[in-house]
Amino acid sequence: MSLFGGKKRTVRPDYTGLQVQTASSALPIPIVYGTNRIAPNIIWSDGFQTHAQRGKKAGGKGGGRHGVTGYTYSTWIMFGLAEGPVQGIGEVFSGQSVTPFPTNFLSLIPGDTPQQPWGPALARYPAAALPYNGTAYLASPYFDLGTSATISSVAFEVVGRLAGTAGPLGQDADPAALISDFLTNAQYGVGLPASALSGAALFGASGDSSYQTYCAALGLGLSPALTDAETANAILARWLRLTNSAAVWSGARLRIVPYGDQVVTGVTHAGASITYVPDVAPVYDLTDDDILAAEGDDPVRVARSDPYGLPNVQRVECSDRSHGYTATTVEARDQGAIERYGLKVGGTITAREICALSIGRLVAQLALQRALYIRNTYTFRLSWEFCLLEPMDVVTLTDPRLGLARTPVRITAIEEDEDGLLTVTAEEFPRGTATAAAYPTVGATGSAVDRDRAPAPVNAPLIFEPPAALTAGVAQVWIAASGANADPYWGGANVWVSRDGASFVEIGTVTGAARQGVLTEDLAAPFGPNPDRDNTLVVDLGRSGGTLASASEADARDGVTLALVGQELVSFSAATLTAPHVYALTYLERGLSGSPTGAHPAGTAFTRLDEAVFRYSVPAAYIGTPLTVKLQAFNMFGGAAQDLATCTPYTVTPIRSGRFGPVAETLAVGSGADLGLASQAATRSDDLGRASDPYPNGLDLGRASA
Repeated sequence: MSLFGGKKRTVRPDYTGLQVQTASSALPIPIVYGTNRIAPNIIWSDGFQTHAQRGKKAGGKGGGRHGVTGYTYSTWIMFGLAEGPVQGIGEVFSGQSVTPFPTNFLSLIPGDTPQQPWGPALARYPAAALPYNGTAYLASPYFDLGTSATISSVAFEVVGRLAGTAGPLGQDADPAALISDFLTNAQYGVGLPASALSGAALFGASGDSSYQTYCAALGLGLSPALTDAETANAILARWLRLTNSAAVWSGARLRIVPYGDQVVTGVTHAGASITYVPDVAPVYDLTDDDILAAEGDDPVRVARSDPYGLPNVQRVECSDRSHGYTATTVEARDQGAIERYGLKVGGTITAREICALSIGRLVAQLALQRALYIRNTYTFRLSWEFCLLEPMDVVTLTDPRLGLARTPVRITAIEEDEDGLLTVTAEEFPRGTATAAAYPTVGATGSAVDRDRAPAPVNAPLIFEPPAALTAGVAQVWIAASGANADPYWGGANVWVSRDGASFVEIGTVTGAARQGVLTEDLAAPFGPNPDRDNTLVVDLGRSGGTLASASEADARDGVTLALVGQELVSFSAATLTAPHVYALTYLERGLSGSPTGAHPAGTAFTRLDEAVFRYSVPAAYIGTPLTVKLQAFNMFGGAAQDLATCTPYTVTPIRSGRFGPVAETLAVGSGADLGLASQAATRSDDLGRASDPYPNGLDLGRASA
């Protein structure tokens, strides 16, 4: 047993192999466009390794011994990611921690076709060194499994195909290039020939009506991560809905046509100005003479939606990239419709390919306007002479019975019967409803929490030996610490002590930040007895982020607000905030517990002595022995402890400050004591401490005449 306790025990490894939670050989290979978060699939592992952790353990007269304190584990591993090539990896999400990719000892094999096998595996495990052509994966010869030999919930931010071509920060994919690649890519695409896409409708430049120009002018960008089996038709329909567009077959080519109905000028992610000019000129002016109808039938039939049943609140569920891709809902509201018809919430649109909330808000607004303001649907029949009409064309209708006079409508569907007659369905075309302004949007979630975030080291701590009056006569050392720069993630510090400066033993924990600061103005010595009403103690607690509160004068006299200024113990009654973290303290009780009073210049250390102070009762064997103290900071979650080797060492020598020895204790209580003859050897003695002790105790032995 040592002065700090502890028993000898044998530590053995708990695991001899990787504890795999889930693995599958039947998952589809994801396709990632833009930048999004995906979970990997383990495609190979081997080379499980056990690592003994050695350190100082309690036991023995020297304050501890070296031995195995536990085990950590690692393994060779490959994580399958997505169809390649990908551009890179951003952050790594492991459990509740977020770390940059370079700190995880992983190598990215981007997924080229062809690509070489991973070099280290080729040398060590040649049978497992497959090239995995066209598949991006991560590999490591030393993947840290911690103490559980288990891979925790892990995900990676993948910078995938077309990333950097759209979006507010250039992290998303251009929807036009995305759709083209998805439909025509020979490796993983739908297989549509490139010649079957209308390039003029899909791609363009500023000043035209192309889909690419429309998305760029509005700032639309997508980052889909296709991780589940889904029909291509459903995927394409979702992307078109999110970008307010429609797909139309024109002859033998597929055209993507935006619903945009007004000129829009925006700025691309690269900072260039771009303008979308819609092509919404009517191609025909249709009258009753053009429309086919049986005698007695209405040439144009109209269906009107009930405004009381239309949604006036539209929500879109996005992935918030700024908060670890958490699911976040944004919404658009039409306050006028809410006040007139009552609150009607539409079905939530799931759009996890939207990772910028500003884009999600714009998509919600466009969807709301389309659902709320396009209420009338028209149906009419035309002869084969109008066979060049296509969906998304704009025509005008004139029908006096319906009050239509060259009213523009947009065709949404055309059906041809066996006689060549065309049944046309069109929707009303109120200009401006297919255009919306983008507004900044803040997610509903708070900041992403990184439970493994490294805390700041401690500020210069207070380490002092208090007077006996504060410790009930027990020899103690008090330690007050706080995180540098008032770090909000700082949670406390483990206290380690060494007698030789090399071998350290943990003796306790600082569990809260002390209120530390410095004087910003000189404090003069008191002019008379307590209380000191003449001087003001001005202190800045910015380094620790501390706060002070006022107390009654009686509390000040009783030392409830006790603080240490230099070596003087003081307390205060009134605490007035004069600037951020700066307090003016008045009604001062000076020189408490026999501490020396005096003047203190600006810059003198100030520490509030409260429950945040760590109190260590010093063993008798340590009195007079120089001790080295290290304070190992950890974060607010109790993790990410600072490497002890990097902690600043502090030295203190306990001197049993102000404590009575056995002789003085006998005299202090007024008991008689026969100390023997002067000619005899002394049997009892006292160590009266050092003359430099700032907290001496006096002993009144009465008068010689008594």
